[in-house]
Amino acid sequence: MATAAAAAANYGSDYRVGDKCLSNDNEDGICALITDCPVAINEIRHRNYHKYKRCGFQDDTEIVCCPQKPVDRYGETNPKTTRIADLECKKITDNLLPPLDLHIIGGEIASLGEFPHMVALGYPEGDGYNFMCGATLLSDRFVLTAAHCVDTIDQIKPAIARLGVVELGSAVRNNASDVDIAEIILHPNYTRRFKYHDLSLIRLSRRVEFSSVLSPACLYSSLQDPTAALTVTGWGKTSTTRNVRSNMLLKAKVSIVAREKCNENYSMWRKLPDGIAEEQLCAGDPQGLRDTCQGDSGGPLQALTAADGHFRVVGVTSFGRGCGSPVPGVYTRLARYLDWIESIVWPQD
Repeated sequence: MATAAAAAANYGSDYRVGDKCLSNDNEDGICALITDCPVAINEIRHRNYHKYKRCGFQDDTEIVCCPQKPVDRYGETNPKTTRIADLECKKITDNLLPPLDLHIIGGEIASLGEFPHMVALGYPEGDGYNFMCGATLLSDRFVLTAAHCVDTIDQIKPAIARLGVVELGSAVRNNASDVDIAEIILHPNYTRRFKYHDLSLIRLSRRVEFSSVLSPACLYSSLQDPTAALTVTGWGKTSTTRNVRSNMLLKAKVSIVAREKCNENYSMWRKLPDGIAEEQLCAGDPQGLRDTCQGDSGGPLQALTAADGHFRVVGVTSFGRGCGSPVPGVYTRLARYLDWIESIVWPQD
């Protein structure tokens, strides 16, 4: 594998931090410490080297020609937009640091701060709570989950949201991490009869303060399937034969499955009279080694689709056909629901 020195041309020692330079694509750049150039850091994280021209060194730290124009390593950045979700995402990327750990390896325990938008929903049970669904923090007041997580057959609804943790810990209330749920808002087209429009918003009883282990996620706003690797996260079942759930947040890498192929696995389903819809997305592991399972419902399907180091949530875990099988899981495609989400989470006067 090529090294940074072999992969990029050097400017020489005449360039210093802050000097103007021309990037690899002959775009305007600024000589910056590599630690201050997010696109170069992401290249190293994903490829173990970077491709950017070297301006020199400051002590032992490399100075690179960092492009001023944002570079999307994945080719999925939307053009200039007035989409509210994208504008809110820019606030996140401008003001909050990227997740603390970007390593994505299927089946591993997530690190604290790696998925700071991950939420666990707690349902009243005895003197404590049973955490049966996941969710995603969208703002300091709103959480996104699956409709079937809040519209259950027994009508037991989640009462608290546990935020900013990797280890679920005790079933009793923890005031440091738990926030009461004030309102549940089902998508207006959802019905328990079918598997479509499986989406719900939750309004928290108070605003939460962001930190390195708690911050909102960006929403993926393109209708095109992302090409970046997808990651599912949850505290769901870890066994296909026993009712054993993980107390630690787990992550797994999955791949998108085409609608036509996915439909082959869900044909003749009474709850899918129209098959897999455009508002849904299929993803899984062809070998059946990585999958979502009971307890992962409502959690995010996410990807690093931009070079800023922040996840974009592509879908919400909806349902599957068993657990740990080659049959892909089905997720609610969020890009089809942005108007509804924006109207509630970020209402405009």
